Amino acid sequence: MDLVKGIVIPAGWDLHGNIVKLAIATGDEQEYLIENHHKIEKLKNLLRQEVVVSGLIRDMKEYKTIKVASIRQKET
Repeated sequence: MDLVKGIVIPAGWDLHGNIVKLAIATGDEQEYLIENHHKIEKLKNLLRQEVVVSGLIRDMKEYKTIKVASIRQKET
């Protein structure tokens, strides 16, 4: 499992402006598109919050994805 620390950000919207994709933006300016879409609704509660995500990272040509195994808010 890979570990990513960053902020949950919106990454895609439908025609009505609803968020349909989320990503994790890291401090080193990387973005990881969240792959398992069934978790999107649950993860919207963490929008713009710092999180620690464990999961499987895949490096596509144009972007990176992460299949979330677990996610938790980062302690300050």
